[in-house]
Amino acid sequence: MADFEDSPILHKLLQDFTKRVERGLQDAVRREGVVLTGELLHSIRAGSVTQGKGWISAHIYYSDLLRIKDMKVLNYSTIPPLGPLARWVEQVGTGRFAYVPGYPAGVRPATEIETIYRIAAGIQHHLRATPNVQRGYRGIYNETLKYNLIPQFYEDMRAAANVWAAQQFRDAFGFETTINLPTENVNASRIQAAWNARTTKVARQYAS
Repeated sequence: MADFEDSPILHKLLQDFTKRVERGLQDAVRREGVVLTGELLHSIRAGSVTQGKGWISAHIYYSDLLRIKDMKVLNYSTIPPLGPLARWVEQVGTGRFAYVPGYPAGVRPATEIETIYRIAAGIQHHLRATPNVQRGYRGIYNETLKYNLIPQFYEDMRAAANVWAAQQFRDAFGFETTINLPTENVNASRIQAAWNARTTKVARQYAS
């Protein structure tokens, strides 16, 4: 009897799941307005599904900045050096900052370089003065994964396991058995179609 981990259905479910997570996290990042340079958004991508005998795995890749942006409390144990902060300010663009530290509102230094370093130095000073930052809850990670996509994946997998078990029964004993598939929030027809499309020897045997 084949293992469920070797089932093509599970492979398809994981492929669909990683794509849904990719889209879900990207939508959440846009919704919460944490897109600055686009680097965070573009870092979110679905990885490939890897399968072997008796095991299967899938991966979602994203920048560590995603979890940092999602934290309610951010504690700085060290202060970032001025150089990386300056490069970040340059990448984001000085126009995104309302003012330049040390200058009146609406007044800017004579050069862009001086503007960048003054803004970076101001950020560094702020981090040193307030190492513990309290922020509102965004829910980019937990709301999307823990409370939405993962429960839906469990429901899909449960339905797939039912289909797989029924087919294993048919292959072993030569007749059909009735199973009750969950219908709420589960695309049972897609799961059944994925199973029916498999090309194993047993499938060809029972296709006639």
